[in-house]
Amino acid sequence: MPNFRRLAAEGHSATLTAFAPLISPILWTSAATGAAPDVHGVLDFQEVDPKTGQKVPISGSTRQVPAIWNVASAAGRKVGVVGWWATHPAEEVNGFFVSDRVTPLLFPRASTSGAVYPVSLAEGIERARSRQEAISDTELAQYVRLSAEEIARARVTGHRETPAVALAEILGATRVAQRIARDLYDRNLPDLFLFYLAGTDEIGHVFAQYTPPKLLCASEEDLARYGEVVAKYYGLVDRLLGQWMRRAEEDGATLLVHSDHGFHWGAGRPCGLPSEGWNTAAFWHRPEGVFVAWGARVGPGRSPKPVTLFDMAPTVAALLGIAADPGMRGGLLRSAFPGVPPPARQDVFSRAAVRRVAAQPVTEAEAAEYARKLMALGYISGAETRAVAATGEDRPGRTEGAWNNLGIYLRETRRDFARAAEAFRKALEVRPDYPTAMFNLAILDRLRGDHAAAEQWLLRALESGFPDPEGTLLGWAVEDLGKGRVAASEKLLSWGVARYPASEKLAQQLAFVRFQRKDCRGAREALAVFENRSREPDTLNSLALYESCLGDRQKAIRLLERSLAAHPDQPGVIDSLGRLRADPGSSKQE
Repeated sequence: MPNFRRLAAEGHSATLTAFAPLISPILWTSAATGAAPDVHGVLDFQEVDPKTGQKVPISGSTRQVPAIWNVASAAGRKVGVVGWWATHPAEEVNGFFVSDRVTPLLFPRASTSGAVYPVSLAEGIERARSRQEAISDTELAQYVRLSAEEIARARVTGHRETPAVALAEILGATRVAQRIARDLYDRNLPDLFLFYLAGTDEIGHVFAQYTPPKLLCASEEDLARYGEVVAKYYGLVDRLLGQWMRRAEEDGATLLVHSDHGFHWGAGRPCGLPSEGWNTAAFWHRPEGVFVAWGARVGPGRSPKPVTLFDMAPTVAALLGIAADPGMRGGLLRSAFPGVPPPARQDVFSRAAVRRVAAQPVTEAEAAEYARKLMALGYISGAETRAVAATGEDRPGRTEGAWNNLGIYLRETRRDFARAAEAFRKALEVRPDYPTAMFNLAILDRLRGDHAAAEQWLLRALESGFPDPEGTLLGWAVEDLGKGRVAASEKLLSWGVARYPASEKLAQQLAFVRFQRKDCRGAREALAVFENRSREPDTLNSLALYESCLGDRQKAIRLLERSLAAHPDQPGVIDSLGRLRADPGSSKQE
């Protein structure tokens, strides 16, 4: 990425620190408004149609405060917006506005009706979309190592879960968004232009697990097929960035480039947790992202302090010479703009009107397609697409996920436990069987020190279908043990072993806890059911230890021999086996 390298070397860079939950509509709306999620109100990928209770794509109608483009427009500045998250219907601004429904990544074949302002732009945008969206097999072959036949066969399925199909959609959407943004900018030369490119996040969700260095859970075949996709896609984005750098240079403009959060790459990736799984995708996000300012009025260097998403709107206000609202939580990044005074603070939110163009309601087919794509990327589960009770109000209603995300923000970022608990309970009012809110209440009660209540919520969450119940139980019990809550850990593991009798890992941990309490017989009993069928060295070695503790040296020897037969490379086991064979007295542990 030579252009980005130049951008960072000549401009002013900083680590961007996001906040929990790391969910794009929430974060990008915080950047656009400078307001916190509990103020701006955009809290999920979906919202509830107040008349039908159906889940529909998140829209700008959910946003409760003006964005920086409304503030700038009200101050007489000419603005342009293309593709920003949660901005449909398009907003009437002093300039042009293209909502997120136009770029085809999450909204393929969506109508431009209500998505463009002024409306006269719709025909040209539709033409650009139809010409730019199609990606040929030959173009795809530049990114993947698949034969022409393999590419054609994969694309015939049309399944978004197929990597080649997903890549074609990401490339097409990137090309459409860039063409629309470039043409509108060149024709209008706005004072403020905001452009969102979705592919840099989605390329990670689909292909990060296949990217070098090789993960243990990735196959050599997938690495060979898709290992170059991410680097080549970011190379494409870097070429697009170079175009914007040239325009900024020609126009004497300031270019700000930032993410909403970061992504795990390299050895730090969570192997075994699919980057496109609905309950695991978030583990691939990290709070540290990027920020670079370049061009006019920028002081080169590196900020010693991180920048936040809340700093974006007041920084833009300062660069435009307009006031920022007191509700904007952040401020101007002074180290990046040494000659720019911070913006005055005035009540600009109440003076900046937000007017949206008329739009047709989302059709059932459009909502279903949007939900399908969100599920393919791991953003939501199938259960979260179910309709809920209609509110009958004028504004869209909040989904159970929205209330849950608000609770996470209040708990993790604001540390406001009382309001967080209220939000999680609101989620359960919307959907009483929602296991994620139950689990979050369990975490909240544990943070508050109410371990009995936490355990009750945890078990309710697991019984209601919380994902990976065995792994969740194991993690919770290990943390209890680490905090000295041995009895609580054993009780939870005993429940888990009874509930999931086929789980060898839970039985191993229960046996370990009992052995720690010097209950060798109880430890053996916890694992005894797996003795004859297990090939796991941890199970066989642990059983050998417990039999040795109980004085049965011969049985311990047989178990260690089985372990070595299955997995010969165990130096410690070889040593223990030798001592047991040589010294009958080593069979007892006091």
